[in-house]
Amino acid sequence: MTKEQIDYVTCVIVALALITGKSCSWIYQKLHAAGLIKDYIAASYDVLHTFSLDYVAEDVIRLLKKKGYALC
Repeated sequence: MTKEQIDYVTCVIVALALITGKSCSWIYQKLHAAGLIKDYIAASYDVLHTFSLDYVAEDVIRLLKKKGYALC
């Protein structure tokens, strides 16, 4: 991953933590277990970073639910 992708993944994790009230480490563990950090957030950085963090966070929450992971 590039530095920009790592920074962006961090921003998404913080946004999810703020929305859900969970810790950043807990969010990271869920995203990592679901394979979304490398395979979705970092891989789609070029497109995702053009959207608001709230939109991306809600999108990630929907993807996690589809994969059987709940954040709330």
